[in-house]
Amino acid sequence: MTPVLIDLSRFLLRDFGESDRGEFVSYQADPRYLALYDLDGGDARRAQDLFDRFLEWQATNPRANIQLGIFDRRTGGLCGCAGLRDIGDGTAVLGIELAPEQWGRFGTALDVTTALLDYGFSALGLDTILGSTASGNARVAKLARWFGASIVAERDGPTWMTARGWREVDWAVGRNAWRDAPRRNAHSE
Repeated sequence: MTPVLIDLSRFLLRDFGESDRGEFVSYQADPRYLALYDLDGGDARRAQDLFDRFLEWQATNPRANIQLGIFDRRTGGLCGCAGLRDIGDGTAVLGIELAPEQWGRFGTALDVTTALLDYGFSALGLDTILGSTASGNARVAKLARWFGASIVAERDGPTWMTARGWREVDWAVGRNAWRDAPRRNAHSE
């Protein structure tokens, strides 16, 4: 399979390689990250297994799932990861997470999400891209609204969400809504 590489002025989105494992596992083990998702810090295999899954996805043909590292072009450091997971019928789920040191950097999330939406609708020919988040995640809600996404479902989430009084929210943006979104190209890096 051809490796996926999306070149942005500040960031490089690319397939993970084995040499990226340490940085990925490190930010996944950050106490702030673990607290946000109510994860057990004692589960040393969780991040390793997730990284293994990302590497396995690269070897599938045809490739249905794309998970890319977000690398700072200046330093080469890993800032997080993002991807598109095919769920069939021209639809994929977009996911993005930033390493805790990057939290609050809306421009980073905006640039990466813009690139993935462009890639999904143009290179992959998707019709709809979905995203799912906790209702208490104001950053993701702001990002979804920026791109003209609409809430398409809301339900009880996992225990860590309900313990905070949150629900799970699904957002969707279609190819035509993305093409016509007035803000789509309004952000400059």
